Amino acid sequence: MPMTELHDRLNTAAGNRSYRHLAELTETNAETVRRYMQGQPPSVEFLAALCASLAINAEWILTGKGPMRSADIRKAALRDAEASELLAAMAKTIEMLIDRVDRLELLMQMLEVRVRATPLDSTLKETLPHAQDPRAAEHTDRVRVVADALPKRSPQTHC
Repeated sequence: MPMTELHDRLNTAAGNRSYRHLAELTETNAETVRRYMQGQPPSVEFLAALCASLAINAEWILTGKGPMRSADIRKAALRDAEASELLAAMAKTIEMLIDRVDRLELLMQMLEVRVRATPLDSTLKETLPHAQDPRAAEHTDRVRVVADALPKRSPQTHC
């Protein structure tokens, strides 16, 4: 069987590993692995398993484009990206971070309402709120209802 560029890349990815070792990694019969490595067209399942087990970039295995290692994909994408693509990605990341900060602020406000509403009399300082005072449980439930009813802030426009 003629060797193709795909098979050259397969052999490069496999390195010095034996057919048996590749078979174990890909859960494929060793004889089947030998045939694939020597020129027979490999199955999609084999290629996917090989890429997953060796951390190989599937695009590189199939087309020869991009970096060989999956770990290098992000670095290559950043290196090859245009300025407008980088700026758009940064803007999206900043928007996600702003949303997360807004949600954290809301959570902190809810916690603050609950903490401020907790009675601080001496019996409650020494025991759990619900252990001895039935009014404490009622009070805590009211606080929870109020805190849960706080309107969610709409995302503010940040400059």
